[in-house]
Amino acid sequence: MLTERTRKSLLPLKLPEGFQSKVVAPRNAKLVTEEKKDTPLTPSAFLKEISLTTEQRLASTHEVHLPRIIQLLDMSETSHQKFSSVDLDRTLFQPFPSEVVFQNYASCELYEVPLILRNNDKIPRLVKIVCESSPYFRVISPNDVCNKVAPGMPSTFRILFTPEENKDYFHELTCITEREKFIVPIRAIGARGILDFPDQLNFSTSPVKYNTQKTLLVRNIGNRDAYYQITTQRPFSVKPSIGTLGINETTQFTIDFYPEKSGNHCKDLVIHYDTGEDIHVSLYGAATDVNVRLDKNSLTIEKTYITLANQRSVVIHNRSDIIAHFQWKAFATHEKEEEKKQTMCRTLQAEQNSVLDQLLVECNMNPALREHLSTVTRTFENRRATVHEDAMLFNNKVFSIEPLEGDVWPNSTTEISVMFRPQEAGMYLQTVYCDITGRETRLPLRIKGEAIGPKLLFNFDQLDVGKIFVGSSHSYEAILSNQGAIDALFHLMWPSTVLGACFAFQPREGIIEPGCHQAIHISFSSTVLGPFSEEFKFHVNGSPQPVTLVIRGCVIGPTFHFSVPSLDFGNVSFGFPQTLSCCLSNTSLVPMTFSLHVPGDGNGEPSIRSQDQASDISRPTWRKAWFASAKPKEFTISPSYGTIRPQGFLDIEVTICSNTVKTYETALVVDVKGSGEDVLALPISARCLTPPLHVASPTVNFGRCFLKFQYQQVVKLVNEADLPGCYGVLPQEYKNSPTILYSSPAPCGIIPPHATVEIPLALEVEEKGHQETVACIAIFGNEDFPLKIQLVTFGEGPVVYVHPSKIDFGCIHVLKNVSRALCLSNQSVIPAPFKVQMARTPSQWRIDPSEGVVPPEAEISLTLIVNLDDTVLFQDKINLAIENSNSYIIPVLATGIGTTIVTDKPFAPAINLGPHFSLDPCCYRFKITNCGRRTHQLYWMTEGFAPFRQHNTLPAISTNTKSQAIPSKTESQGPVFKLQPLRMELTPGKSMDMVLEGSSEVPKLVKERLLCHAIIGKQSGKECIMKIDVTCEFIAPVLQISSKAVTFRVEKNPSDILTAQYKPLSLKNVSSLPLRVVLSLQEPFALCDANHKMIPAPEQPLKMDIGGIHHLSVRFNPFYRDDLCSRVSEEVLVLRYLEHPHVDYVDLRGEVHFPNLHFQTMDLNFGCILNDTEVIRDISMSNCSPLLIKYRWSFLTDDRESFISIRWRSRLAPLPSQRLLCFSGSALKTFGLFMPRKGQKNRRS
Repeated sequence: MLTERTRKSLLPLKLPEGFQSKVVAPRNAKLVTEEKKDTPLTPSAFLKEISLTTEQRLASTHEVHLPRIIQLLDMSETSHQKFSSVDLDRTLFQPFPSEVVFQNYASCELYEVPLILRNNDKIPRLVKIVCESSPYFRVISPNDVCNKVAPGMPSTFRILFTPEENKDYFHELTCITEREKFIVPIRAIGARGILDFPDQLNFSTSPVKYNTQKTLLVRNIGNRDAYYQITTQRPFSVKPSIGTLGINETTQFTIDFYPEKSGNHCKDLVIHYDTGEDIHVSLYGAATDVNVRLDKNSLTIEKTYITLANQRSVVIHNRSDIIAHFQWKAFATHEKEEEKKQTMCRTLQAEQNSVLDQLLVECNMNPALREHLSTVTRTFENRRATVHEDAMLFNNKVFSIEPLEGDVWPNSTTEISVMFRPQEAGMYLQTVYCDITGRETRLPLRIKGEAIGPKLLFNFDQLDVGKIFVGSSHSYEAILSNQGAIDALFHLMWPSTVLGACFAFQPREGIIEPGCHQAIHISFSSTVLGPFSEEFKFHVNGSPQPVTLVIRGCVIGPTFHFSVPSLDFGNVSFGFPQTLSCCLSNTSLVPMTFSLHVPGDGNGEPSIRSQDQASDISRPTWRKAWFASAKPKEFTISPSYGTIRPQGFLDIEVTICSNTVKTYETALVVDVKGSGEDVLALPISARCLTPPLHVASPTVNFGRCFLKFQYQQVVKLVNEADLPGCYGVLPQEYKNSPTILYSSPAPCGIIPPHATVEIPLALEVEEKGHQETVACIAIFGNEDFPLKIQLVTFGEGPVVYVHPSKIDFGCIHVLKNVSRALCLSNQSVIPAPFKVQMARTPSQWRIDPSEGVVPPEAEISLTLIVNLDDTVLFQDKINLAIENSNSYIIPVLATGIGTTIVTDKPFAPAINLGPHFSLDPCCYRFKITNCGRRTHQLYWMTEGFAPFRQHNTLPAISTNTKSQAIPSKTESQGPVFKLQPLRMELTPGKSMDMVLEGSSEVPKLVKERLLCHAIIGKQSGKECIMKIDVTCEFIAPVLQISSKAVTFRVEKNPSDILTAQYKPLSLKNVSSLPLRVVLSLQEPFALCDANHKMIPAPEQPLKMDIGGIHHLSVRFNPFYRDDLCSRVSEEVLVLRYLEHPHVDYVDLRGEVHFPNLHFQTMDLNFGCILNDTEVIRDISMSNCSPLLIKYRWSFLTDDRESFISIRWRSRLAPLPSQRLLCFSGSALKTFGLFMPRKGQKNRRS
């Protein structure tokens, strides 16, 4: 908390007596419009700046900056000078200083800095400063702050700062001019920790890739603990980089210089303080190459057999004064190594994504596998970490270097061994790089070596096997010799040719020692005829060229013939299959595998048989325009392939099912496996025909037919040819709606030779009158010329009987639906579609359904509904249209009765508003609408009362109870409910809002009847169109209270402890409406719930539903007064109703009784008496409490010169009084009465 001195310093315009600021603002500050980059702050500059006082810092400020504008204002609202010569990006007033800074201050001291606002405009302007409430900063405005500042003139404000402690403070001032608002920040710089680093550190010249260290002893010379974090850039590093240093404590910092490139290196060591300052220490070091080299740049190793090794050496010379650490690398630069690592990491990432995707798919089927996700991720992270930590030393299977890394001492040499271990013959070239301390670039070493492999040869280069039979097996042997100096590992490389698979070699791989031989067994069995020549290559491990062996020869095949010279089918019917057989004999000594086919036969689907064609009339082959996508296969051969044993034979069946009308001249061709194709051909001949069919009667007459009713007759088809035929009645085709629809229950069939068949035809006529059409019968194989049949008929529509022929509704109520039935009886065997509509549009009648279908030989009933909107006679006609039959006109008429005036809420003929509180207006709002077609002038009145007058309004509820008790004569004679407006004119479709209002000062049941008279249209007189019985019960709130009076009685005995007393109180709503009750009472009474918990907000209304009960309790506090006197407190619990002014009361009485005595007088004066005489005075003492009192007397003072004696009687019972006899001498005495209590020996009363 602020001290008293600090509070006084913050009071407005009350500075300490004789206080005068020592801070003076410098003159002629320079305005800097561009943001200048912050100059790095060195340790000495920081120490100098932080050591300045507030006055010195302000005196050293010679630059000002443009303030930050936060809002532009409308100048027309505050000034008549709407234009200014100052640009919008600049402020009308320039503040100095741009930032108010306090530093080097003591706690609870008062500091001041002037803030100068100079008018940059050419006309006088207003300015003021708003400072948000702060216990540390305060602004003292100049005396003329309400006046305008002249052009170029300043206005000086004083910023007062009273810190509580030496820490940083931040605040902002809002400067408001006529055009904008801008911010002037305030910053108070508290205690700082300062490390005494030097401004620069020089490492001079060091070898490249060599670590040079310098150690600094640094002390905290600031006035607080220094929390720091130190950063720098390569090739420099620092330890420790983060920490805390106490005041005047010291620590050591080690700075390393490890340059990877030669040349000069300049970087900054940045000390980041927790207070936000960054201090820069300049670091400098130079790197150069030293005399470290290899004795040779290239190394050639003598020829070496594969699997053997050879060695050469290279020497590293160190002629410098440092220990040179070397590593042999596979890459020329560190950047290429990093690229390689990145490539490996990307490969690992792709592999990880693939494994995780596969694992997620498996997790969908087995959720228990989700536990492995983290394991996979952690495994790949470890593998990537291994890649990043890899030193990327040289690693090669052919060349190896020992040692791969090590140290070369100053002015000494180290020998490096290079091993050459080739695994295959050939020339090897490899460049390795020596990364060594003291040299910027890695030293290259080019290594060259040649490897020699083994030599294998066959005993012959070519093997000629001559002529052999197809399928026969033959064996041969070849010798493979090793003429080299090392073991030769060989294996056979299989050729990719067809005949290559006919050979077998044993063994196909093996090892031959130097000077040894290996026998190769060759097996051959061919199924391909003709000459062959195959080259086989044996790969020798370590040798670039394989060993080859060529095998050549010729394969010959078997002979065979048919048992018949040809196959002649003769005449065949289109689509009817026919079969012939023959025998195929094998005359050779080897099995023969063959296949048979007919050249020129189609390769599409099998040809269509007449039996299949006659099963479905929807096949596209019945149509003239049908074309197959491929030529059908018309020949069937069984079997079409197989194997005949040597000197054996096989029966062959050939079936033709022609789908082409033509003469066939073809052959049955034999292909022999292993011998070739088209080896033998058997001639085939046939002729395909279509039998001529005709209709016995080309015209069929169906006579008179009902529309869309099916009739059936037969057509006779005759076949006089020697071949069977296939026929089909084509489905009817049409583009527009046909007048006749025909079909056939059995449209397809087969007619034998010299036979007649009957084809059924079904017909439906679609239009009335004489109709004709043509039906077509297609002949399978002759679809281009179908047979035509003429179909003739006469169409008739349905016959419907309608009754009644006229409908009279009579007198019906308006605006209500009234229906009558209209019967339609169909006397025909077809359905009768119909449509019904009224002649007039719009019409008061509507028909349901308005359209439909009367089933054949059935009767339906239509509902005619009328809804009249006026009390006049209405007439109309029903137009009944029956499709393809006669139309009918049925007249209808009806007369409306009642009224067309309706309401949106229940109103007529009776409305019960239910219960309502008295003294509260009852208001019922509704909307009345004229739904008729004539204008209505309405007049409202109450039955038994004079007509309403428009200006009468409901009487206001008076708070005067006397005026409520005596109702006026007007109120007693007028109706309770009144309607507004009383008169109105409603045009057709017009609505008007109505209000029915009523109130009663006393609870009662009100029943009244409202009468509505109307002049309808151009009538001359009024008629009563509506009677409404209004019923409302006005009630008063009735709350059943468990007790109208609650009494508490507390008697304080010596052993009793006073506690709060509770008594229950129940409230029940016996009204017919919900109540909201507000309960209020005063101390020492309070309201609690049934559990004796205080009600948190007793002033809130208590909501009680109908019949709802609330159980409360009344709390009485007997110790509301801190004394021992008996007392009685009487209060009233007030129950007010938000819905009604009625108020209920509950009397509350609290009695607290203590053992109290009442004296006749509290002062007893004996007057002047003689010495050694006795005077007696009597006073009355009474027990005014209901308790039995035990008491005793004692003197409050002690005077031995004279005395007063008291004689008392026995204890006092409640309420009686006693007289005391007092004897007095010549002195004044004070005495008291003590009543013992439990735990006390005596007590004064």
